[in-house]
Parts: sequence; C-alpha cells; structure tokens
Amino acid sequence: MNRRLVTVLALMGSAALALSACSGEGSAGSGGDELAKDGSFSMALDSDPGTLSPLMTVSTSASRVINYLYDRMVFVDPASGAVKPWLAESWSEQPGEVVYTLKKGITCSSGEPLTAQTVADNFTFVADKANNSPLRGFSVPGDLVATADDTTGTVTLKTPTPSPFMLVNTASIGILCQSGLKKPDAVATESDGTGLFTLAEVVPNDHYTLTRRAGYSWGPDNQTTSETLGVPKEVTFKVITNPSTAANLLLSGELNAAVISGADEDRLASAGLATLSTDRPMGEMFYNQLTGKPASDPAVRLALTKAVDIPNLAKIITADKGAVSKQLSGVSPVGCQMETTGALPKPDFDGAAAALTAAGWVPGANGKRVKDGKVLELAFIYNNATDTSNAAAEFAQQQWTKLGASVSIKGGDENFMIEQLLSGKHNADWDIAWENVNVSVPSTIVPLISGPAPGEGLNFGSIRNAGYESSVAKASALTGEQACAAWGEAEKSLFTSADVVPFASAPSTTYLHKASAVFDTLASGPLVRVKR
Repeated sequence: MNRRLVTVLALMGSAALALSACSGEGSAGSGGDELAKDGSFSMALDSDPGTLSPLMTVSTSASRVINYLYDRMVFVDPASGAVKPWLAESWSEQPGEVVYTLKKGITCSSGEPLTAQTVADNFTFVADKANNSPLRGFSVPGDLVATADDTTGTVTLKTPTPSPFMLVNTASIGILCQSGLKKPDAVATESDGTGLFTLAEVVPNDHYTLTRRAGYSWGPDNQTTSETLGVPKEVTFKVITNPSTAANLLLSGELNAAVISGADEDRLASAGLATLSTDRPMGEMFYNQLTGKPASDPAVRLALTKAVDIPNLAKIITADKGAVSKQLSGVSPVGCQMETTGALPKPDFDGAAAALTAAGWVPGANGKRVKDGKVLELAFIYNNATDTSNAAAEFAQQQWTKLGASVSIKGGDENFMIEQLLSGKHNADWDIAWENVNVSVPSTIVPLISGPAPGEGLNFGSIRNAGYESSVAKASALTGEQACAAWGEAEKSLFTSADVVPFASAPSTTYLHKASAVFDTLASGPLVRVKR
C-alpha cells in the first residue's frame, strides 16, 4: 500500500463508494431498490492515524478518517477539475484573496450552528505559528489573515502578497467547530465537526468506528444527506499494516475497500474486484543538507543519484507497473501539466565514483570512502509501506555500498517518517529519506523544500536552492501558462542539483469488494452507498 507524507487539496478525501452485500458488483445508479438502509462499510488503513485533529496532521491514514468527520469549504470534481460547493455555497478568488459564503443551516455534531467566525478561526489557528500546525505554509499561508461577517455568512482570506492556488489549497482544510478549537488536544481522539459521521470508538493500532449523524443536508455538491438511501449507519477503519492480509480480507468480504499495490494486485485483479485508480508518487528521494552532512555537497547528492539507476529503481518499487515520475507536482487533478524530471542526472555509476573522488571522498583501505579521516557514513530512512519499497531500498543500499559508502538502513511506517522528518527532533539523524509528498499544484510543496528546518519551519532537508526560490518568486506573480512555465523552471532547478529526486510514479488503486463508485475518485468526501 502506498503511503504518503502529505496529501493536499480535495485529494486528502475518502473514497466515494457504493457497497453491496450481494455477491455481484453493481453501480450506484443501477437501481434504488439495491441500496440498503443502515448498512455498514469497512476500509483498511495501512498505518495508525495518530491524531484525528484536522488542523494538526499531515497523515494520509488520518485524512481518510477525518474526511468522514469534518467537511471542507469546497471540493474539486475529479472528472472536470472544477471547484464545487460543500460548506460554501459560493466563493470568489483573486490574487491574494479568497471569499467564501457559507450555506445556511449547517450545524455541528453538537447541534450548534456553524458560523462564519468559526470558519475564519480555523484558518487563523493554522496560520498562527504558535499553534505549530503542520498545515501552516502549504494549505494555509503563514501570513494569511482571516475575517468573518456572520450577518452575510462570508469568510474572507487575505494575504499581503499573491498566494498561488489559494482557493484549492485552503479547500483542503477540514473545519473544526468552535468547541473543538477551544480544546485542540481533545479532538485528537474525539470529533467535533459538521461531517456526516461522528467518532464513536477509537482503539489505536486496531480500529476506528464512526456512526452516522442525523440532520445532515449539506453534502459535497449537495448530493448526500443523512436520509439518502444507502448511506451507511456505521463506518469502520481497520488498521492493517500488511498488504497481503488486507488483500485476503478483501477477497473474503471482511473488508469493503483497501488501497493495494505490488504483488497482491495480480490476484485481486483476477478476482474481478472493482477498482478506483489514480496516478501517485511511489518514490521520492530527499537528501539532508544540514551543514556538515555529506549531502550538503551537491557533488555527493549528484553522485548518489547517478549511482542508483533511477529507471531501474522505478521498475523495482512499482513492480514494473509504473515509470519514472514526469514531475514533482503530479497528483491528479494536476494544476500544471509539466515534464520536468528530464533535468534529473542520468544513471552513470562510473561517473558517480569519479565525482566522489573529485569531491575528496577517496577509497580507503577497506573500500570505504574517506574524506579528512571521516568515513562516508549515510543513515538511510524510508517508508516501508510495501514489499516493493523494501526491495527498492535494499537495491539502493547495495549500489551505494558498492560506491564505497557505509549505509545504515531503517524502514518505518507513515508515523515514523513524519516523526523523523517533521517533528524537529531528528533534523540531524538521517542523510537520505524516501517519502512521498503528494501535491497537485507546485506551490504547495514550497515550504517543505525551502525556508526554515523543522522546529521553525517544514524544510526537513534544509534545502537552499537560489534558482528554485527565484523561480518560485517569479511564478507566484504570474497566472496561467506563464505561471506554469515558471513553476516548471523551479522544479528543474531542484532536479539539476539533486535536491529532490522524484524517481517513480504508478497508479494507486483502491480495490472494492461488493462496491462501486459514486464518483470515480478517492477524493470526494463521504459519498458512501451501501447496497443490499
């Protein structure tokens, strides 16, 4: 199963499904008499979500649950890419400003009405540096000012300078109700939102159970209510870290949905299960450029990148079902269609060895490279989501060892990677990291690869790339094709110096047992239908 460090926009959403208790597959529109009343739905999570506060997490597993509990202002239609209503009935956008107008009659699960001021307070909470929200900087600009008018139901978001893609970025925020904002620690394991479901039971590392609430009538694009036939009474997310186990449970009918990649896909496909699929990154490599780290030298980064043969690495990690990524910001719906990874260094093992020697890392008596009496030691961490990620990591370790580096390797789940990369506690503890940063628009990743390191910011690789920052400044003042061209140059600046190496993409597929899609997406909110 493919895990991701960051999910943004509406793509943080949950699967939109129609479920069947029968043996056959069917579509949601194939007849209302097939829909069940008060059914149940279960989906696998490949890691424990951790906190369920919508303003305090970047976990993909958490976001799957959060999207059933907390609504967003708007959502992005997966078919057209058009922005459509959710909590907001209308909106306007111009450089540096988004104005939302709330639908009337929205209530929190407590029964209290949702006000424009509460919505504004959500954005203010994230923008306030003191709250340490990991969403500050990419979903919500750090200099954003939010104001509200409860009389008109409008929420105005402003930044002092143009903020690219601000509408779709701020649309990724799940809105907390006022009491949840007052007790942010409590909503780690409780829910306080306007969503169709409320949190009923939390058993960490095992399951999360949600129940349907009454009176919900403002679903995404006005298509789902508490009374809609087929909406389940109960939703359960089960933590299943082994993809083969999840596949077995899908085939036996003990699960309705799971995201599966790798070797298990073949037997699921042969079983004729319905699927939802979209391209996602499966391999992205970051180097730690803190002062004193080997990879702070671009010659070392380029040598390590050339040594692993990126096309072969992509083949291994995707089980030959994907390819080298075309761009860094490549998650559908893509904000800018680009092909920028041609700027990555080409495979050249002999050239990599020569470059290391020229940079002062010379082979020692035992074959290990040494510079100024110090061995080239590299701590390599990676997200071990699948067997293929393990195999790819071992291949890379072998190539770097052959190059003369001493490479320690440690894999972990999504929570491990978030702790290592974003907590600010381990900034110097790693040298190479593989983690997938899922973004649809190129501006979203900016604070993760520029600015201050974790503790003060989100730039976990301590990247300093003047060409990138210059192109970002240029792109931020442009619109349309001109903006995308500038964003493309920004990405190329990262790749020519191997600051970021997106080496593989492949379809991310949700397999469905006795289910079909209401929307062909993983992203449209809790549009779940259970069938008889």
